[in-house]
Amino acid sequence: MSLDGKQLSLPERIDLALVGRMLRFADHEPLAAAQRVLDGVRRPDGVDSHLAASLLRLRGLVLDNDDAADVFAGRAGRLSALSQEHRLLRGLRDCLAMVRSRAVAGTPPDGWFGVELFRTMTAELPRFRNNDLRRGPPWDAQLYVSYPAAEQLNGLLDTFDMRRCYRDLPIVFHALHPIRQAFRVFWRFARIAPFPDFNVVIGWLVMNAWLQAKGFPMLASEPGDTLLVARLIGGPPPTRIVQFEARLLAALGEAA
Repeated sequence: MSLDGKQLSLPERIDLALVGRMLRFADHEPLAAAQRVLDGVRRPDGVDSHLAASLLRLRGLVLDNDDAADVFAGRAGRLSALSQEHRLLRGLRDCLAMVRSRAVAGTPPDGWFGVELFRTMTAELPRFRNNDLRRGPPWDAQLYVSYPAAEQLNGLLDTFDMRRCYRDLPIVFHALHPIRQAFRVFWRFARIAPFPDFNVVIGWLVMNAWLQAKGFPMLASEPGDTLLVARLIGGPPPTRIVQFEARLLAALGEAA
């Protein structure tokens, strides 16, 4: 797609798609129209259970969307209420509500919000009680990645916030579109890996918290993302992830 002869990037096309949604409320005052669009982007759309299932599959758990939908709806299904998957899904249901609530308040995520998400997601798993920040290497470590020592985690989380560009280079971070900033937030959180396990899952939720705070849809994981994320975390911080950008555009009903 081009505008006045200029080829638009995927983030720019996402911006235009959001503007198009605002134009549907042309009879509203501009601020009211913008708020209607924001409310729509942040409103649960009935597929939260699919998003949660996709995140657990990203960690390697075998889980289908129907099982997750049963848990989210409180229905009896194939998953035992005592199973790890059932308990994690219940926690993720609460995590998604926390992400939206924080975005509505206009508060971007920070490192300690990530800790709150981890505690909420794993609240029903006894092995993580009083065991949130790791004391050694992460169990879900990626190959060839050097992680900070456990004694550094408190300081790293203290400085993982918007004011300090999520420990990124300010000149780089500020030059990026907010969607691409989200990818840097994800990468840097995953490289800190503050938890014994599920660091990519929580990092993905923190990325979604940034997207929601900036007025964009949540991003779900898809098949193939496990390898993509492993390569991503093992490499330099990304300036763009075309697959994710195209997915966000599709979430707004636009074709890449």
